[in-house]
This record gives sequence, C-alpha cells and structure tokens, in this order.
Amino acid sequence: MTQNETSGDAAQPARRMSIPWQRMAGLRRRLTQTVFALAPLVLLAIGVHPAIAAIPAVYPFFILIRRGYRRLRKRVTRTALSGEHGIRLALGLLPLGIAWSMGTAGPVGWVALSLFALVPLAEPVVTRVAPGRKLRVANLPGITDTRGPRIPVNVVLLIDLTLTALASGLLLLHVPAGALILLPLIALGVAGYSALDSFRRIRESVNSDNDLYGAVEAYDPKFVLYYGVPSGSSYQVSMWIDYLERIGEKFIVVLRRTSAFREISRLTDAPVVVRTNIWQLDDVITPTMTAAFYVNNSAPNVHLVRYPHLTHVQLLHGDSDKASSFNPVTALYDRVFVAGQAAIDRYENNGVHIPEEKFTIVGRPQVETVEQQGPENLPVRTVLYAPTWEGHYADTNYGSLPVGPALIRELIAREQTVVFRPHPFSYRNPTASANIREIKRLLREDAEASGREHLFGAPAEKHLDAFGCFNAADAMISDVSSVVPDFLYSGKPYGLVTMTSTVEEFETAFPLARSAYVIDRELTTLQSALDELLLHDSKAEQRKATRKYYLGPFPPENYAEAFVGAARHVVLEERKSLAAQNAPSEREEGGGADPSGTPGDLTAADAASQDEGDEDTDGGEEN
Repeated sequence: MTQNETSGDAAQPARRMSIPWQRMAGLRRRLTQTVFALAPLVLLAIGVHPAIAAIPAVYPFFILIRRGYRRLRKRVTRTALSGEHGIRLALGLLPLGIAWSMGTAGPVGWVALSLFALVPLAEPVVTRVAPGRKLRVANLPGITDTRGPRIPVNVVLLIDLTLTALASGLLLLHVPAGALILLPLIALGVAGYSALDSFRRIRESVNSDNDLYGAVEAYDPKFVLYYGVPSGSSYQVSMWIDYLERIGEKFIVVLRRTSAFREISRLTDAPVVVRTNIWQLDDVITPTMTAAFYVNNSAPNVHLVRYPHLTHVQLLHGDSDKASSFNPVTALYDRVFVAGQAAIDRYENNGVHIPEEKFTIVGRPQVETVEQQGPENLPVRTVLYAPTWEGHYADTNYGSLPVGPALIRELIAREQTVVFRPHPFSYRNPTASANIREIKRLLREDAEASGREHLFGAPAEKHLDAFGCFNAADAMISDVSSVVPDFLYSGKPYGLVTMTSTVEEFETAFPLARSAYVIDRELTTLQSALDELLLHDSKAEQRKATRKYYLGPFPPENYAEAFVGAARHVVLEERKSLAAQNAPSEREEGGGADPSGTPGDLTAADAASQDEGDEDTDGGEEN
C-alpha cells in the first residue's frame, strides 16, 4: 500500500452498518394500513354495528386512492398498489361483510357483493400485463415505439377502490345490495379491457421486434453509439452526441436499460433503440456498420465488443487524474480517444500497459465554447467552486465539500462573487448534502446583506452547464475532477483542494496540481493560495504548457475538428481485416440465444415478463 493510499484511508471515517429507517417506515405504514383494512371485518364478525365497524377502513381507502391520484397527476406509469393486494382484498370483502352483518342482501345482492371480492383478485393480472412489452424505439423509420395503454393501470385501480368504497357507503345507507350489481361489473369490465389492451400491445411490440433488423438494415447506419447504464447519467451521452453528429454519417444509439430511453431520446434525432438482452443486439448490428463508440467502461460494453467487424472506440466521459481515468478495462477497445498526452502517460505511470498505437489524441471538443482568459480576469472578482462527488469507495473520495463551507466563508470575506456548482451525485450522500445546504445558506445570506449576485441552486446547476459556469467566473476552486482539465482550456487560474494527502504528495500524484494553487484539508495554505489565485497568478505561463499536455496542441479556432476528423477516419476509412469483417454474427449462425439458453423466438408470454426490474439508478462510473 502506498503512502497516498494510507493517508487516504486514514482520512476516511470507518464505515458502519446502519438501520434502514426509511424502509422500516414504509413497512410500518403498510402494516398499519393492513391492520385498518382487516379491523372492520373483525369488528363485524364480533357483532359491532356496521356503521362503527366500517370506520377504520376509511384510512386505507383514503391513502390508496390519494396515492393513485397523485401518480396519475404525475403521469407515473407504475401501479400505485404494487405489493398491497392483500390490503385490497380485505377492502374488497368489506361490502360483503357489511351485507352479512345487516342480513339484508337477496340472491342478486349476494352475487353483486361476491363480485366485489373478485375485483382485487383481477388486479394482479392487470398490473402484471399492464407494462406490456418494453420495446422502446425512437426515430427509426418503419418502427414505432411501444404505444402506451389506452387506460392507465392506475385508473383501473382507482376505479376499483372508488366503486368498492361507494358500495360500502351505500350499503350503510340501506341501499339494496342487488341494486349495486352494476358497480362491480363496471370495475371488472374496465380491468378486463385493460388486460386485453395490454396483450394487444405485447403482440404489436413482438411484431415490431421481428421487423427491427430489417428496419435497421434499411436505415443503413455506419456506426453505433452504445450506452449500457440506467437513467441518471445522460450527460455522458450528451457531451458527445453533437460531435458524433458532425461526422455526417448515419448512426444509431443502442441502450441497454429501458429507464434511460426518455432522457437519451431527447438528445438526438438519430434512432434510439433499447436492447436489454445480449442476444437482442443482433437485431441492431449490421455487417455494414464499421465502428462503435462508448462513453464509459460499464460492464455491458463487453456484449458489443464481441462483434469483431466493428472498430470499438472508447471515449470516456471526462479526463481527470482520478483512478477511473486509467481503468485497465480500457485496454479492451481497439481505439482509445484521449484529450492529450497526459492521458496516455497516466495509464503507463499507473502500471496499465496499453499499446501506444491504440491511443489517438483528439482534445476535449466540448470545451470549444469555453471563453479564454482576458485582461479583465485579474484581479479575480468571481470564483467558481465546483467540488466533485464522494465516489463509491474510500480511496476515490476526493470531494472537498467537508471544507466547502469554510472556503465559501473566506471567499465572502474577500468580497468575491461565488458560482457554486456541486456534482449532482453529491445530493445522494447525506453528509455532502448537508454541506451543500450550508453553502447555499451562506451565499443566500451574503447576497441579502451585500447585494452580490452569487450564482447557485437551479441557475448554476440547471440553467447553465459546466462550461457556462466556467464563462461566468474568473477563477475556479475544485479538487480531483474532470472539470479541472476542462477549465484549464480557459487559461484562467484555478485552485485545488487535497483531501487525501499533503500538498507535496498531491502534486506528485496529480500532475494538474502543479499548475494549481493547492489548499490542504486543514486549510493551513488557504490564505496564501487565495492570494495567488485572486491577485497574483504566478503560474499563468506554467498553465499554458499544462494545457497543451492535457488538452492537446490544437488551436482554439477549430479545436473540435480534431475529434470530428479522427472519428470520421475511424468510421469511413479505418476498416478491420477482411477476416474480421466476414466473421459471422449469432444471427447468421442461427443462434439468436443468450448464454443462458433463452430462445431466440420471443412469445407473447415471454414478452410480458421482459425488462422488469429496470428501476435502478446507479449511474455507473463517474469522472
């Protein structure tokens, strides 16, 4: 273990198991609803008057109806009652229990009230088939995306609940049970229509699946952009999609998670297709495709790398001195596009040996909109604070938010206007989120007292992208993050906070720090670093050499063309050997099956169960 690793581990608090109180609270609420749903049946059985016995049922009826209404208003497609069919069954028996206690139901009435008990039994069928087959396709001629249900499943459940509650109330008002027979028939009719509509959508989707390969072949894309992680990290695609479109050739975007479909399909007019299983990739990869581009090192990438006729190009989604920027998995690809020589040296310096001919220096085309430093940038008047997130592991926790409030207090004391843009993943960490709230409070109070127009919250995190924040500031303070080399393009001064080592060790481990004004975690160097950052900037010339080393030797006038030209060369000119191009795919071999033996022909029953469980939100690797 190196000294850096030792100090990094020592800086982290011991990880302890904690009680998942949020899940416990959800279980407690469900148990409470169950008790209140069963209580009327128990009270009726022991002879309590129906008007009194039915009172506890008001609580679960209210909670479930309100939840279903809220999901409808927000257009949530998942069912509001998932996992609560037992509660629904108890509520469905309530009209039958009331009529039994009152002894007034005739033959037709008993039939009507028994149907109410059948309604909850139909709901699992409806909720099971309602999602239908999640074939998701956008912008591909000849193939339409899976249509939505004609009756949202939450409407079905709301009707069931409302009619059951209405029947219970009418019975308490002495309305004859036989007169209520229309109510359960309506509920069962709506549920049956919903189930039938879902099966029709499954059939339509399976037909579209069968036609998919022909549609892709007719479209004739030259390359594919592949994205294998769930929703929540679409910026990894958005930072590259415009530059891939500049190549001027047709391409498709292939996703492996249904949850990412909406946000990715908004980013481009190119066809976007979801393929959740490895064997489904044969439906979208044609022999005339020449290249595949990847924006991260997610595990599902290996499913596409197995196509030998493609040239596989790793772009990654940021360049920094973090461990994720020298991941050994990167050696898997035929080409690795990097911003500058620093990225190549980073692999070698960390013992990751990738043949040099695999690398292509292309710069960071995204920074072409970053404004260059001018004479008005000194002395500094506006500082961007852009801390990174905490990472998945202790040895990659470079985030400086623990000292963020102290940094902001000092900047405010020096009468600086602050632009605050934390990493979005920091909101997932309770401690980091608390520090973010404290920083926003400090900025809000100073804005009210001094009139300085600090930029934070939605204006900095939603209305502007990172480059817009760069242009709004004269200098930046960050840590080990991919925003640092991007900001380096501006030529403006920057400071870095080291949370894992001494200043000397930090500058050795992270070469970008040698052109920065480094602040240690104890803030002993804060005053001197801010003096240099805000007033003197003695490292201006050193930053110019660092910029070339990290971002390539390309002139600002046509900076992005280095990437576009290199990508176009891979797509149009750099072909695999004839043997590789002629290697048969699983489709040509007649396999069409995944390694676990799933058959290539998809039946309606199989389709109904596909793609479930795609609600995870872990965005995978982050720079």
